[in-house]
Amino acid sequence: MNKENWPDSESLYERLKKYGKSDYYPFHMPGHKRKDMVFENPFDWDITELDGFDDLHHPTGILKEAMEEAAAFYQSDASYFLVNGSSCGILAAISAAVHPGDKLLMARNCHKSVYHGALVNQLETAYLYPDILEDFSCAGGITAEQTEAALRQDVERKIGCVVMTSPTYEGLVSDVEKIAGIVHSHGAILIVDEAHGAHFPFHPAFPRSALTLGADAVIQSLHKTLPSLTQTALLHIRGDRIDRNRVETYLRVYQSSSPSYVLLASIDQCIRFMTGSRGKEAVERYVEHLTDVRQKLSGLKQIRLLDERVVGNYGIYGLDPGKLVLGSVRQNAPVTPFAELSVGGACMTGKDLYRRLRERYHLQPEMCTDRSVTLMTSVNDSRQGFDRLLEAVEETDREMDQKMSRKSGRESDNRQNNIKTEKRMKIEENTEKPIARLPIFLATAASCELIPLEESQGRIAAELVCPYPPGIPILVPGEEITEACADRVKAYLEQGFEIHGIRTGGNRFQISVLK
Repeated sequence: MNKENWPDSESLYERLKKYGKSDYYPFHMPGHKRKDMVFENPFDWDITELDGFDDLHHPTGILKEAMEEAAAFYQSDASYFLVNGSSCGILAAISAAVHPGDKLLMARNCHKSVYHGALVNQLETAYLYPDILEDFSCAGGITAEQTEAALRQDVERKIGCVVMTSPTYEGLVSDVEKIAGIVHSHGAILIVDEAHGAHFPFHPAFPRSALTLGADAVIQSLHKTLPSLTQTALLHIRGDRIDRNRVETYLRVYQSSSPSYVLLASIDQCIRFMTGSRGKEAVERYVEHLTDVRQKLSGLKQIRLLDERVVGNYGIYGLDPGKLVLGSVRQNAPVTPFAELSVGGACMTGKDLYRRLRERYHLQPEMCTDRSVTLMTSVNDSRQGFDRLLEAVEETDREMDQKMSRKSGRESDNRQNNIKTEKRMKIEENTEKPIARLPIFLATAASCELIPLEESQGRIAAELVCPYPPGIPILVPGEEITEACADRVKAYLEQGFEIHGIRTGGNRFQISVLK
């Protein structure tokens, strides 16, 4: 864009104001849902470290007291305010827990920040692969048995740290307590990315926090499921397996040296609100709304809600009711091949449902896969918002049911079904585990080049390739690119998903590989 045109173009500030005044309802993070949380004009108190306001990197006053109060509530030995999101907490925890020459055992569905932790600490990696819920195209839990097996295979005892995600983006929880016992019995440290579970301690309707189940470090994003500003998070440490001095050193490395007091105040206000009488009342209403909404969504004929029936399968130990994950078909409904359904002559994929909710009903979901849509809720969701969602999903379900009851077999419908079924097969048939030819840190440091995706078979990936959200990689630097893997990436791209690590050059998709 020519700089001369900048004053006449719409600014980010203006676009945000316009969106804030629209009728789009936010079923996505941040958890404050664009509601005023008693914040005045932030420019009045956007300051730096002044006398009387403490220093985040050397707290001795009001910030120290606020973090101690948070630790007391969350039952940690130390809790740290994060203004660079959960990512900096994950990086700091890993860096404090590992030493040169260590190997990191991590769930393959970890957020990309965990892979960055392996990169910056020059760690070798080993992976725990969760089962996949094909009906929803999402990862299940990590089991204690596979964790035990992986640690037993580590005959050189190089694994010093295990990292897992619980709950997942879709709210699926692993048996953290049993896994923690196994990890500790092998002399390793357990770090749990609980970014999507900051609300767990506030009501028994939610799963128990990993912090009370034996994890040594737990990272929570307040902004994901609680009423706090984006980038606000907490890092909790429990026990003495991780040196707190090392944690604080690395927090100074990964956090801004000029932390935003607006964000720090948001963290403090969020915790004060949630632990106070108003917050407790809000959580009770929220749980009542969730119970009602989930009951009604479970009664649909064609659209399927990810519910408690998955617990006990796929390594899943529990489920967060605050995540509303909608698949395209119920298990007991009549289905076409690969669970395809048609609405208005076209297949109802996860992407289709996402667009329909957004464009027709002005409901903004958090994310979608090829088979499902994830809607995030929080204590700040209104009854009106839930009613709008129910009306939209029930109307969609009725249309789908009417379509299913008509005579099928029209050639145009079959042709469309076959096209989309082919793409889904390409996404799902790549169940092989990628082969690492180099550690992440060596591959990232090596010389690389961009080549067409279709010519990448047999080459070594030079950077993370992952759909975003949720940021779970298909390929990691140093892994060999197979034909099936390249086809999977291409299928995602053809369905309109955003893939980090893939570039567009002319009419071709390009990928970075080692020279």
